[in-house]
Amino acid sequence: MIKLFLTDVDGTLFPEYGQELPDCFFDSLRELMDRGVLFGVCSGRPKGNLEKVFGPVTKDILFVCENGAYAAYRGENILLESIAAEDVAGVVRDVRRLDGCASMYDTGEICYFERGDEEGFEAMRDVYHFDCEMVEDLLVLKQPCIKFTIYRRDHIEAVLADAFIPKWTPKLSIACSGERVMDIMSKQVSKGTTIAAIQKRFGIALEETLAVGDNLNDVEMLKQAAYSVAVANARDIVKAICRYETASCTDDGELKIIQSLLADFDDPDRALMPYKKSN
Repeated sequence: MIKLFLTDVDGTLFPEYGQELPDCFFDSLRELMDRGVLFGVCSGRPKGNLEKVFGPVTKDILFVCENGAYAAYRGENILLESIAAEDVAGVVRDVRRLDGCASMYDTGEICYFERGDEEGFEAMRDVYHFDCEMVEDLLVLKQPCIKFTIYRRDHIEAVLADAFIPKWTPKLSIACSGERVMDIMSKQVSKGTTIAAIQKRFGIALEETLAVGDNLNDVEMLKQAAYSVAVANARDIVKAICRYETASCTDDGELKIIQSLLADFDDPDRALMPYKKSN
């Protein structure tokens, strides 16, 4: 029986940059939660933005934000992990030398950019609807950074692959979250480690967990769920580790999974059978 249902947002619930969910999704979600299922949103986005997206159910769902660096449930902070200040400073200096890349310093409440990174600032403010502010120099900020994001309009993985990722992977957790975004967290943080802590806190087993995702930052979360589901538009590496595959994010793939569970709630394997991958 499923007791914990976890979902990524961008590329999973809706295409990247999405902000609105249909009423039918919330109707099905409320019915799922009425069955005693804890629903968790696991995203690279900050909590303030996710609260806007999930407004009708905000008070009753679990938030795993910033790719696992921050988790909260019903007004209580469950986990908050920041990046060491010296590592943040080093990353800022390195990103300044990268072609076409912008730095986002995320405190969990405000996402800071520095002068010269207007393209990234405008994208996060106007497209993602994050709460953003511009400063002269990120290095003077005193607030702890719980997630650092690098934004580039295209080819971000290729630009970071040669030098940046090999240099910082031993010290920090780095995960691609979208076509234009690379997220950086404390080495102790991933969606998976935070979900494991939540499962322990609520007494929920891996065998009672379902997770839906599409991108590399979802891999560790999906490994924490016996019922791992990839949307059809997911990356191949994500599909390879998942037990099930549903329709794409543009074809209500996750809603179909929820409705299947509701149709045969006491037997998840039977409910999800249409979406089980062939061997």
